[in-house]
Amino acid sequence: MPDSQIPWRLEVLGPPRLTSPEGRVLTLERKTAALLAYLALEGSTSRGQVSELLWPQTPTAAARNNLVHLLRRLRDASGAELVNVSDALTLCPALTVDALDLLGSAVPGPGGQLLAGTDFDDLPDLGEWILAQSEQLSAAQASRYREQTAHLLNAGQAAEAAALAERWAEVDPASEEACRALMRAQYDLGDRAAALQTYHRCKQALQHELGADPSPETQRLARDIDLGTVPRNGPRPAARIPLSVLRPPTLVGRDEVWARMEEIWEQRLGIMLEGDPGSGKSRLAQDFLKSRKDHQILFFQGRPGDAGVPYATHARNYRQTLAANPDLDLPEWVVRELARMLPELGEAPPPMTTEADKRRFYEAKYEVVRLVAERGPVIICTDDVQFMDEPSIEAGAYVGSRFWGDTNTMLRCLYCHRTGALPPYSAALLDSMYAAGVVVPIHLPPLGESAVTRLLADLDVPGGEGMASRVAAATRGNVQFVLETVKSMFERGGEAEPTVDTKAGIAAMIQERLARLSPNALQAARAAAVLRRDFTLELVTQTLGTSLLDTVTAWEELEEAQVVTGEAFSHDLVLETVLAQMPPTVRRVLHRSAARVLASTGGHPARVAAHWEEGEDLRQAAPWLVRAGEAAAGNFRFTEATEFYTRAEAAFSRSGDLSSAAGVRQTLGALAVRTTQPAS
Repeated sequence: MPDSQIPWRLEVLGPPRLTSPEGRVLTLERKTAALLAYLALEGSTSRGQVSELLWPQTPTAAARNNLVHLLRRLRDASGAELVNVSDALTLCPALTVDALDLLGSAVPGPGGQLLAGTDFDDLPDLGEWILAQSEQLSAAQASRYREQTAHLLNAGQAAEAAALAERWAEVDPASEEACRALMRAQYDLGDRAAALQTYHRCKQALQHELGADPSPETQRLARDIDLGTVPRNGPRPAARIPLSVLRPPTLVGRDEVWARMEEIWEQRLGIMLEGDPGSGKSRLAQDFLKSRKDHQILFFQGRPGDAGVPYATHARNYRQTLAANPDLDLPEWVVRELARMLPELGEAPPPMTTEADKRRFYEAKYEVVRLVAERGPVIICTDDVQFMDEPSIEAGAYVGSRFWGDTNTMLRCLYCHRTGALPPYSAALLDSMYAAGVVVPIHLPPLGESAVTRLLADLDVPGGEGMASRVAAATRGNVQFVLETVKSMFERGGEAEPTVDTKAGIAAMIQERLARLSPNALQAARAAAVLRRDFTLELVTQTLGTSLLDTVTAWEELEEAQVVTGEAFSHDLVLETVLAQMPPTVRRVLHRSAARVLASTGGHPARVAAHWEEGEDLRQAAPWLVRAGEAAAGNFRFTEATEFYTRAEAAFSRSGDLSSAAGVRQTLGALAVRTTQPAS
């Protein structure tokens, strides 16, 4: 390329600098560097938005004047129009940017910290933007290294993969993915000692930087390398798991329980199924519901993460009910009350200030259920009650109590929960329902050996009948544990009977399956697990900072491995295992990214705050906790409001904002006075 065609070069990964086509280097002052980086990564931006970002405490006219002077100084120093100015600002096309090269290239670049060495503590919004972009750029860089090393390993180019993985490990010494890639490449080269040395260097780096040990996945690879049991030239693709394993064709070993459920049903009482995690409560409930062909079924679920957000479970459940009955003629007052938790319904009434306000809100919920039940017999099944938030449980109990004892009611109820997992309020409420005789508990026992034998036969497990007694004993008849064992057998190609570790249990079987996933699929599963409740593929994509196409491709792999089904985890135990095995650094980054995504998409303040807390950014969490407290108080939920404000006060104090902490303490004092006053 002739010199006249050499473009201007902007480097923002590392200390910012600008290089002319002649090779002249311009050192950029911090706000000029920030402006150019912002326009490069965000694209066309209005002058007002840029002015507010760079001079947030300055009057609008003065801030815009400052921007004019900044652009003039840049033009004078460079002798070129690097920023096109109209109503919006855009970068000149003749300016190339290292960060854009990194995002657009399939080959890993040198990388570096965004605007390294610059201090923006006085510009918190800009500082937060830089942090978010830095994490996305780091994720993009890791993705390039991951994809390229995997390609080289699968192609048998171990030497090239080792060189690339070594560069990756130098850029990010605490990256376990880089460590594993380098270990695999060194092992494929026949240098097992070097692979184990890489593992120990990674272990030391993790201890030094994070005070943590390598993940089980990394430890397992090191152990397999030490034993020489890792196949070279990339892992053997796992065999496809039959869909029948996700949902066995026949419900086995539940004849006695089913008969008991029929007895209770004839008595027109509610049913509570309880059992250990993985005992098959949900499957049994769903099959029983399907047998009631003359009833409308409303299948609700408590989900992980609901407990921290008042009315989280009910908001989802009532949204689902209205979607199933789109022509339901609701009175206007009911619609307005429901808008307290379903903002899409319109303007909500003023915040609740009395018990009468709360009763009216609960009456609106009852009215919806009553009108649905008038259309014909309805069964409401609530699965995983242990995950429900307390306000939803209280409101649900109120609605249910309006139907109890009414022999003409068209509403029936079925519940499921894990044994010993209910929080105190839910457990006490359930005991009162048992005492009143309106709900009858049924405990799901483990499957016996004959039931396990039949299950293995139904799933066409090779040699299943001969190993049924061993599987039944090792899994203790837990349905999910049996299914995880079968999945492991299919993934191993049926070459050998799997060894079942009774101590590690279900989690170990799931973890073994997760270890076989590609890095992209595992990251998608991790992002979904961090989002926990009500995640979508779009939210997963935004949290990861990838393309929707990449997420969909990863999701197809997760569905094939039966980690997910649709936009949900195949089992809560899978979700819990993904969370448990996630490296702390990855967890923190994903929580912070999730917080930003939910904040920008109208997420509930309590959810946003919880993600900032999990991401260990208390400065960001504190104001969202205050908003969550305000929302709870506005719903007459003073216990939850007090908890949010208490967490906010601690977050402000620990992040050094003592003035805000004092303000929250005053709010807590006023709230304490309010809660001790007699209810109106």
